[in-house]
Amino acid sequence: MADTSSAVASPGTKGYEPDVPITTSPILDWPPRPLASLLYLLKPVMLPYGALWAAVAALVWNFLTPAMERMTNLHPGWIVEIYLRNALMVIVVAGTLHLALYRKRAQQQRYKYNRQWMSTTNDEFLWTNQTRDNMFWSLVSGVTIWTAYESLTMWFYANGWVATVEWSSAWLYLSVLTVGVYVWSVIHFYLNHRLLHVGWFYDHAHYLHHRNVNTGPWTGISMHPLEHVIYFSLFVLWWVVPAHPFIVILCGLFQGAAPAVSHAGFERFELGRREGRTAPGADYFHHLHHRYFECNYGNRPVPIDKLFGTFHDGTPEAHARMRQRMKSRRVT
Repeated sequence: MADTSSAVASPGTKGYEPDVPITTSPILDWPPRPLASLLYLLKPVMLPYGALWAAVAALVWNFLTPAMERMTNLHPGWIVEIYLRNALMVIVVAGTLHLALYRKRAQQQRYKYNRQWMSTTNDEFLWTNQTRDNMFWSLVSGVTIWTAYESLTMWFYANGWVATVEWSSAWLYLSVLTVGVYVWSVIHFYLNHRLLHVGWFYDHAHYLHHRNVNTGPWTGISMHPLEHVIYFSLFVLWWVVPAHPFIVILCGLFQGAAPAVSHAGFERFELGRREGRTAPGADYFHHLHHRYFECNYGNRPVPIDKLFGTFHDGTPEAHARMRQRMKSRRVT
């Protein structure tokens, strides 16, 4: 593993701190808690954001996806259409959040994890500007590789090389897969994220994402191209598991656009002018990973970090355990 212990946020940068210890889902609890796990999948996994992404994916499939007949051949025309559609979705989600939170500063630093704003004078970033750097890597590399995986998958469907399941005959199966997209995304993320923290992969790829100790909406998929190839490889599951193109689109949307929310840097988003009216924002679980690097490699819905002793719940005790683990690793 790469030694990133020194690259953590200084005490002077800390802003909003939610109540700790933070909790995770009961999905991996032992003995099993099936009812609690199902309720967790309903909320917060599906409500509010899971259902929102699913609704957007349905609209995209029905109105913004080339006809299957066109996708039987790998033609640049329809592939560019998918790229532009995916780029537009990232721009709408990340751009809207950035405009409201960082340009207009509509809620100032209320609920903001880091007191600092996005850097505009840091030589580590292209053009010394963190936001422009993040936008470049997200749109030029991230959306391109996302589109490549999606286009290949759609090409397979169009030629009948991957089994397509129709909603009219298997609505229950596809409904389970819809929820399963979020579970699979978290499992895949943990596995590829642990790989990316191994020395060579960190030094040559993942370091680029981790320059963003202070994250913003455009940080979500601001990564090195090699990391994008690994990160978006979750599409490969749908090359062997029968599904529907809607599932593929939802998978890409959740992997490509949703990270703008989880990296937004604010625990809550204020809605309107009514005090106390907010929506869930960036996840503190993942913010702790950006702050301390060697913890919380996965995400809350499937808390694999608990199994492998890398879970940081935000308490001083958890931080002491993390420091001891890192110290032991350096000694061995």
